[in-house]
Amino acid sequence: MKQSKTVLLGEAIASLWDDDPDMYEQLLVHRLRDYLPELLGPMYRWLQEVRFDEGVLRLQVSSPAVRQELGFQQAELQRKINGYLGAELVRFIQIY
Repeated sequence: MKQSKTVLLGEAIASLWDDDPDMYEQLLVHRLRDYLPELLGPMYRWLQEVRFDEGVLRLQVSSPAVRQELGFQQAELQRKINGYLGAELVRFIQIY
């Protein structure tokens, strides 16, 4: 009987990401969605829609004041998101 090489779980998962980078991106997008309530705090309740496509995070909010505040914080939000994810997933944030 042939013995197989023991592989650490982290190594096995990392090889999956190498084989399917789209799956890895989708995992990061899900982690991003889970992180938004913590990141935005009380402003999260004004969030109506979250979309992510090709490095652009689109946040639709129902309050003009929250839209303006998030606009002021755009660069900081992007830095925090990418830092939390450990990857440069978000290249631009569009708030509308």
